[in-house]
Amino acid sequence: MKITIEDVAKLAQVSAGTVSNALTGKRPVAEATRQRIMDTIKVLGYEPDLLAQGLVNRYSRIISIVITELLELGFYGYSSALTGIQRKANELGYSIMLNFVNGKTDEEIITSVNQIRARRVDGIIWAVHEIKGNRDWVKKIQSQSYPPIIFLHMHPDPKLNVVSIDNYSGAKMAVSHLIDQGCKRIGIITGPLDWWESQARLSAWKDTLEINNLVPDPSLIIEGDWLAQSGQIGMKALLERDKTIDGVFACNDSMALGVLNTACELGLSIPKDILVVGYDDAPEAAYYWPPLTSVHQFLNQSGQTALEELHDIIETGKKGITYPIQRIIQPELVIRKSSMRIN
Repeated sequence: MKITIEDVAKLAQVSAGTVSNALTGKRPVAEATRQRIMDTIKVLGYEPDLLAQGLVNRYSRIISIVITELLELGFYGYSSALTGIQRKANELGYSIMLNFVNGKTDEEIITSVNQIRARRVDGIIWAVHEIKGNRDWVKKIQSQSYPPIIFLHMHPDPKLNVVSIDNYSGAKMAVSHLIDQGCKRIGIITGPLDWWESQARLSAWKDTLEINNLVPDPSLIIEGDWLAQSGQIGMKALLERDKTIDGVFACNDSMALGVLNTACELGLSIPKDILVVGYDDAPEAAYYWPPLTSVHQFLNQSGQTALEELHDIIETGKKGITYPIQRIIQPELVIRKSSMRIN
């Protein structure tokens, strides 16, 4: 027979309403009582009917995660952040609905958002990376008419709910480290320059060089596309433009892998001849040769934080961008052999 909430209440010697409050947090329950209820649930093997609870409370317990293309799931950043979201969703009792938004115009995107809203999700995590102009649609909607939206990985914006990584700070640490190791001519291989992350990392490269009385030579800026091949092409281009470069900041680890590969092909020793720093600290970075110094972004944490903040907005009745939150996570530099000067 299916175990019911009344069975739990009877054995725990409380009312069914108290059991419900302990599970949903709708009303406070004394800690000793809550623990007795949880122990009883474990003994009986009771499984709450989340759908039924949602109908009563007018919540679906479904969160929509929005990305642009299936291909992006293969990128470390996306997969790590989504893993964090899923773990926190399991903990808080939400189901995840993955939605793809491929529209280019504001109208197409708003149509997709309306379709998501029609499914009566409790909230939305907008995990589409910020590319020039792809947030303009937000200005054209009445936020009160939509489920709350958390924007993941974009520049801070006091009008939106944002959870992001401090890309400027991370890049500044990377370039400062190369300078501390004695580098004077530091090239950079960026991601696509219409991406917000790329712009922030490039700005940090320029500013950090200037602060240290070094010239941010435009000829040492190569635009990549996040893939290893563009790192390989970029490294060759840097060496053709200036054979005196002694440091390279690759703006993600995949492009850094291309840099290391090219250096090996050309008979250059890393780090004896050129120091290299990447960005992301992907799990494989420690196993590159030489092991890659990289900026760790805490992407899993960013996903969990986004779900936590969305849950708080849902539970407290806040809607959309009426009460915007800003959570900017600080990265850290993980130093390995690729950037350690050999005397």
